[in-house]
Amino acid sequence: MKNLALVFSLLFTALLFSQQQGSVVGTILDKEMNNEPLLFANIQLENTQNTVQTNFHGNFQIDNINPGKYTLVVSYLGYETLEIPIIIEKNKITQVTEELESKKISLEDIASLQRAVKEPANLTANSEQHSRK
Repeated sequence: MKNLALVFSLLFTALLFSQQQGSVVGTILDKEMNNEPLLFANIQLENTQNTVQTNFHGNFQIDNINPGKYTLVVSYLGYETLEIPIIIEKNKITQVTEELESKKISLEDIASLQRAVKEPANLTANSEQHSRK
């Protein structure tokens, strides 16, 4: 009987300590495509090693997070990076649903990119001409 009581008390203690953390779950949607799920978006708790990707339904889940204030960083190639402040409470699940917007490229960005591409080509051509002389 004493052994049974000891086993139950150990299990109860383990359950108490395992419940001191929280979780964050959520869905990431594509704002440009009428809120379709965004597949394989990167989700990271800033300044931690906790990083996951969304599944085929745009859902993600990060468990075993110590209580506190965090910033959830959502990124996806070709989309604006989103930083979401969240609060993790012990024994609770924080839910997040956000939309990502695609990056906007202006004509000035394209023009500066073209200038940057052309300049090294001119330098290379000039240095080859000088070396031949």
